[in-house]
This record gives sequence, structure tokens and C-alpha cells, in this order.
Amino acid sequence: MSEVQKENLTINKQSIKKISHQDIYALYDLLEQLTSWNEPLQLLECYFNESERPLNKQKVVKKYYAYSKLFNAFYSDFQELAGKMKMQVIDLRQKEKLQP
Repeated sequence: MSEVQKENLTINKQSIKKISHQDIYALYDLLEQLTSWNEPLQLLECYFNESERPLNKQKVVKKYYAYSKLFNAFYSDFQELAGKMKMQVIDLRQKEKLQP
């Protein structure tokens, strides 16, 4: 077996799949889009962990409305990105393997 053929095998002697840089970057872009939600979600976490007493009911209602809109935007974006990521993973799983 040549040196190149040996490099195309995993430790368990299985063929490595052909995955292009474009595939990797596309998956990385989706990951970046998901991680971009970290800061807005921290605002939500602060809101729900807030234990300020006494409660200002008007302030709570305004914040609740604003944060519910933020959560709805996140949830719809998350659903869309999760679907895209699932399709990319399926495509990557079906890639042809390098021949040993």
C-alpha cells in the first residue's frame, strides 16, 4: 500500500470522506450565526434571573414584551439554522470516500 493510500485511511483502516473547504466554511458560517445570539440571549437570562424588589409592574411588562420579541426572533432564526445545519450534515455524511 502506498504512502498516499495509507494517509487516506483512519486509525480503524476506514476510508476518509472527501470534504471540501467550501463545506467546512459553510458549516462554520452557520456556527457563527448561532454564536452571534450569545449577547442577546444573555439579556434574556438577566431578565429572567432579575430579583429586584419591589417590582415595577410597568417596567416588567415593557421588558417582557421587548424580550418576547427578541426570543421569537431567536427561535425562528434558530429553527432555520438548525434545519440548514441538519441538511449540511446529511450532505457531509453522504460524501464519497477516498479510495485506499
